[in-house]
Amino acid sequence: MSYTDLFELTKHPWSGIKQIQKIAGCGKDNALKIRNAIEKEIIKKGKILPPSKTIVVPTSKVLEHLDLDIELISKMASYEKAAN
Repeated sequence: MSYTDLFELTKHPWSGIKQIQKIAGCGKDNALKIRNAIEKEIIKKGKILPPSKTIVVPTSKVLEHLDLDIELISKMASYEKAAN
């Protein structure tokens, strides 16, 4: 996945399993583990997630959990766009 594609995914406030799979570059099982870990962390802090048909978590928490730097992703995406 290119930095531009990754940056586009980070623009969304919420991430589901499919988005987590793309961001983390993993399969469904690992994406579920990541989502569940983030969900537990949020609930442990006394906060709630919005009710929906599919469970979503904040994209910022996904990036934090994976230790990804949004500023670096943004910078690299702009370099990619300039190169094209």
